[in-house]
Amino acid sequence: MSDYPKPIPPPDIVQELATAVGGTITECAALPDGSGFALMSMPLLKTHWLYADDGTYEPPPMGLRDLWLGYARDRVWSRQELHEVIRDAAKFAIRAATMKGKEIDFDPDAMVQNFVVGLLGYHTPNGLSADAWANPLTPTGPPPSADAVDPNDGSTGTPSTRDEDVSG
Repeated sequence: MSDYPKPIPPPDIVQELATAVGGTITECAALPDGSGFALMSMPLLKTHWLYADDGTYEPPPMGLRDLWLGYARDRVWSRQELHEVIRDAAKFAIRAATMKGKEIDFDPDAMVQNFVVGLLGYHTPNGLSADAWANPLTPTGPPPSADAVDPNDGSTGTPSTRDEDVSG
């Protein structure tokens, strides 16, 4: 049985660094090759994007909504555009699942569901909510309507039953 990683006290410089940034050393150890590591936990700054809250509802960014609706099939996405769309959806998901950083013990399934909503829109045929306030200020594609048709499945604008209990 290996004695590595071998726990060691953090070197002074590492402890000084942790203290300077308000962090806590949670693990420090030596490795067989003579190197070592320290694991530090530190709080996010209160100005971090996770905590930004102006008191208003933030609709999901829906960056890929047009793609699944078929309106952007001919569009060529740059890596940077996809990066921004995915990053914005991930930030939305984390902020929504943690109530803008107020809830640390959050549901990872809620985060995944919010990530999908952040990319594609709500679970409706056109990805938009019937409540205008819950949609982005500049949604792409057609506006929500009761007679909207999803080109992918031909359903009407009635909300999906995917998340409803249909077991009867």
